Amino acid sequence: MSRRPDIEFSDDEDDFPEQDWETEGSGLMNASADEIINQLYVRLGSIKAGNSSIKLRRQVISLLDSLVKNGVISEKQKKRKLLVII
Repeated sequence: MSRRPDIEFSDDEDDFPEQDWETEGSGLMNASADEIINQLYVRLGSIKAGNSSIKLRRQVISLLDSLVKNGVISEKQKKRKLLVII
């Protein structure tokens, strides 16, 4: 006897709304430099642990772009970081 609940499958698209993490912004609009750096460390740690996702690499590039835009790092520093990632 199984203890799993019965699941009814549905063809209705409304049952599965789009993933929030794919449709909402990155949250960087109002983020402080410290928050952006913390997010960058998390993503770089994930890459170091072996995650080679293209989406993850794009997120790192976006975070670096945000740091350049906010004047936290220079374009030259960004390029050095990208060489390590790629």
